[in-house]
Amino acid sequence: MKLEMKKDVIYRCIGSDFTNGILACGFMTKPTKEQSQYNFLIDYYSCFILLSGNGYYYESDNNKRQIHAGDFVQRIPGVIHTTEVVPDGNWLEFFISFGRTTYDYLNSLNLIPKDTPVGKGNYNETIHQRLLGLLNLIKISNVNDLPYLSLQAQELLLNILISDSKTHGEDPIKVAMDEACRLLSSEISSVISLKEVATKINMSYENFRKQFRKYIGTSPAQYRIAQRMKHAKLMLLSGNSIKETAILTGYSDTYSFTKQFTNSVEVSPGRYKKEKLSVKN
Repeated sequence: MKLEMKKDVIYRCIGSDFTNGILACGFMTKPTKEQSQYNFLIDYYSCFILLSGNGYYYESDNNKRQIHAGDFVQRIPGVIHTTEVVPDGNWLEFFISFGRTTYDYLNSLNLIPKDTPVGKGNYNETIHQRLLGLLNLIKISNVNDLPYLSLQAQELLLNILISDSKTHGEDPIKVAMDEACRLLSSEISSVISLKEVATKINMSYENFRKQFRKYIGTSPAQYRIAQRMKHAKLMLLSGNSIKETAILTGYSDTYSFTKQFTNSVEVSPGRYKKEKLSVKN
């Protein structure tokens, strides 16, 4: 893919609390050593994938790691670190930033490798186009759409964290099931065909259902519902109305969404929102 070496970033905020509400992303160039960040410390979460160029990452104990194009670097909230640019004019990164509470939630699910600040990232043409789309949407969207875009940013982060390379000797069925989980966790607002998922991982539909239940412990359909409900909870607690949440999680009407939410969570969306927000306050 062709990469243009130019800065293109956007910073937005959900609500008035920047630490917990920040939503930002974009392409950042750092042609000079002065743009290195020494003993850097932030209260929110940020990460970037290095698209071109080279540099170094220093942990608080001065442990030095070289970083190259294709590496994924995390800025963990409250952790002092340094990123040093090799000043050859080639540094281009795409970064994503979101709030501390969002990071804490993802970390509680063990979805972010907080003890591995530098690793290989998954970056391909599809992810490139989705990042461009996210950048443009955050620029033009109204405030009410930002919680939904935050979920898109989180999904893209998790996709980048999944390496394209498959470990030699790894169970191919497990690899296929991991990919199925990724597909079933994406595009929450859209209808997804389980037969299409089976085709994408090169399995028959019946074998896919059988192996998915064996490896994941539930059916593909129930897994998809669980992912929708996970996103629905976040949307409700981010200020979206029940109607908005229903639409954003792919339900055609509020009644169908409320029925599914109540069956899955064992409490209505309205009551869930009220109880959780009252605990926060």
